[in-house]
Amino acid sequence: MRVLVTGSTGFVGRRLVERLRSEGHQVHALVREARTPDEVAGRLEDVSAWAGRLAGCDAVIHLAAIVDTWRRWEDFYKINVRATEDLIAAADRAGVKRFIFVSSESVLQAGAPLLDIDETAPLPARPSSDYGRSKQLAEKAVFDHTGPIERIVLRPTFIWGAGSAQLEAIVDRARAGKLPLFDGGRQPFEHVHVDTVTHVLAASLTRGVDRGIYLVTNAEPMPAAEFFGGVLNAYGLPAPKLSLPSKLIYPFAGAAETVWRTLRLPGRPPVTRFEVEFLALPRRYRVDRARAELGPIPATTYADALATLGNTD
Repeated sequence: MRVLVTGSTGFVGRRLVERLRSEGHQVHALVREARTPDEVAGRLEDVSAWAGRLAGCDAVIHLAAIVDTWRRWEDFYKINVRATEDLIAAADRAGVKRFIFVSSESVLQAGAPLLDIDETAPLPARPSSDYGRSKQLAEKAVFDHTGPIERIVLRPTFIWGAGSAQLEAIVDRARAGKLPLFDGGRQPFEHVHVDTVTHVLAASLTRGVDRGIYLVTNAEPMPAAEFFGGVLNAYGLPAPKLSLPSKLIYPFAGAAETVWRTLRLPGRPPVTRFEVEFLALPRRYRVDRARAELGPIPATTYADALATLGNTD
C-alpha cells in the first residue's frame, strides 16, 4: 500500500515508517524539508500547499500533534484540530481510502478514575487538559467529516520505549529528585510499548471497521510505583521515594493553572492537573475490541522492554 505518514520524525513516527517499509509498504513521510523522493515537504498549518502528494495514496496515518501539558489553546487548536480537519478533507478529495487518526487516552481524563473502561465510555464534557480537549475535538472532526473515506481512531495510553524523549524527561526528573509518586503509587498505571503501537497502526491499514475507535495498551496495568521503579532501575536509579497526596495536589494544580492563565504569567505552573493525573489517576482499560477487530496484538512486554533501556550514567 501507499501510505502517507504525518509525525514521521517523532518517536513513534520513526519506528512506524521503519515497520511499514519492512512490510513492503510505500511510505511518504511528511517532513519540514524533503531530502528523498519519498519525503513530502510541508507543514500541517498549510495542508493545501502539499495536498497534491496525497494523490495515489491508499491511506493516511495522522500521528503529528502538539503533545504538551502547557501550551496556548490557540496552538493546540491550530495543530491538533484544524490541521486534522484540513487533512481528512484533503485526503478524501484525493481519493484516499482510509484515514487513521492517532488520538489519546487523554480524551477520557477529567479527574475521575478510569477502571474497566472500553471504547463505549462517554467522553467527559470537559477534559482536564487542553491537550485532551483538542484531541476530543479532533476526533469529532474526523467523525463529522461527510465524505466516503474510511476512518479509524486509535487511543493509545502512555507510549514508552528506548529513545522516548518523554521517558528521558521523566528519568531526568527522577535523577534530580523531582519525580514524586502520588498516594504511594498504588494505583494501576496503563502503558503501551512503542512497538505495540506501530504494530496496531500497521494492522489498521487493512483491519478494523470504518468509524472504529480502539484503545491501545499493553494490557498489563501495574502499580505506578512498580512501573517507574523498574524503569528507573534500568537506568541505574533508585525508585521514587517522595509520595504526595493527590487530593491535595490536584486542586492546587487547578488553581495554579487558573492563576497562570488569568495573569498571563510566563513559563508554566509548578504543576498541572494533566501531570498529576498522569501519575495519580487509576487507569485500567479493556482492549477486547482491538483484539477482536485488529487481530492478535503481539505486545512487547514490560519485562522485555526494560531490557532495551540502558544506564545513561
